[in-house]
This record gives sequence, C-alpha cells and structure tokens, in this order.
Amino acid sequence: MVDIVDANGNAANSEEMEHVYRDLFGKLKGSVEELVKKFKHRPSEKVVIEIYPDLPAFHQATGEPGAPDWFMGTFEGNTLKIVSPLNPGPAHSYHSILQSTVHLYAMWLVKDINASAPKWICQGVGGYESKQMSPDFIINSVKDTIVRGIVPTFRELNEDSFRFEEMKGFQFTYLIVQFIVDRYGMDALNRLVRDAEQFNEALGCSESELHGQWVTHLKKAAS
Repeated sequence: MVDIVDANGNAANSEEMEHVYRDLFGKLKGSVEELVKKFKHRPSEKVVIEIYPDLPAFHQATGEPGAPDWFMGTFEGNTLKIVSPLNPGPAHSYHSILQSTVHLYAMWLVKDINASAPKWICQGVGGYESKQMSPDFIINSVKDTIVRGIVPTFRELNEDSFRFEEMKGFQFTYLIVQFIVDRYGMDALNRLVRDAEQFNEALGCSESELHGQWVTHLKKAAS
C-alpha cells in the first residue's frame, strides 16, 4: 500500500537511506493495517512517500520557502512529502519524523474516505492515531487557553495557514477526536469522518452541543 522514493523518484542509493526506508516501512506497516481496520476502508490507491534531503529543499518543493521549522510534511493527492529523518531540522528528530509520517498517512486516509472531510477531523485523526505528543504535554500546553475560555470552534480549527499551530490547532484537534472516541465511540467518529456535517445523525447532538460538552470536559481536565 506504500512506496517510498527520494524526491527525484529514485530508489534508495545509500546505506543510510536504506536504513531510513526500512524504518519507515516498519513504522507504517502495523499502523496502516490498524487504520484500515479502524476506519473500515481499503485505500483506493497506493501512497507514495517522497523524501526530501533537508528542510530548505522540502519547503522550496512545497512552495513554502519561509515556512517554520516544524513544517516537515504534507500531502498532495496520493503523495506524502516529508523531510528526511536524517536531517529533520531543529524542531524534530529522527523518531518524530517517522511518527509524523503516520500522522500524514492517517490524514490522507480520512481524505480518501471523504474528500470533503474538514481539517479539524483530518488533523485530529492524524494526531490521535500517530500519538506524536503525550496526553500530559497536550493538556498542559493548552491549559491557559482553556482557563481563559477561548477554546476554538470547529470552524476556527479549519484554519488553513501556519496560524493553525499558533492557535494550538494540533492539540485541540487531537483533543476533540479523543473526546468523541471516549464519549461516543469509534463508530460515531467513523460516521463523522464520512459526513462531518451530520452531527445529530452521528452523535445525537448538534455541533454547538458537542462543542459545549467538549469545553466542559476540557475545563475539568485542566483544573
């Protein structure tokens, strides 16, 4: 279900890169199989992972030459684009690039299920399934925002710019997906993935009611 190539489409051509390929395949193998089962969806096509040699090359290739250091991966169509784990930059490590690739694959799978799935679901599923950040780190990093009563709405969590990270979008989307799974179950999340506008059908409550429940839960968790 996955091919890995360098940014020029070549096969591994060094011992170091062969090691990267093995680690990526190893990391993805179990994760992809688990995601396919959880979301009850066979991928419509094979995914290609393009590896760029360093952050400047990756940022240039994705049309974001001034991007922040944390921006190390994205996807277009069936192609995941990542910076090489060998040169992750100051905001990442070898291991976090591998985990981020699981995050990207989970996002791609959601889009393969439903091309119109909103960002908050895609990012939330990606973060929840890849487990890049620990639960303690996540809640501590947003505690002040929760206490001040400015938890973003689902619409705000569709922010499609680098401000998404500034507003703690990665953490909040993780937290809403976690809340949905814990409160309503995986089947409910699956229904929302397939139609994110049908809150009543999927969860038995409106969008505003879900947000209110979630905020109440977050306030208890942050206290």
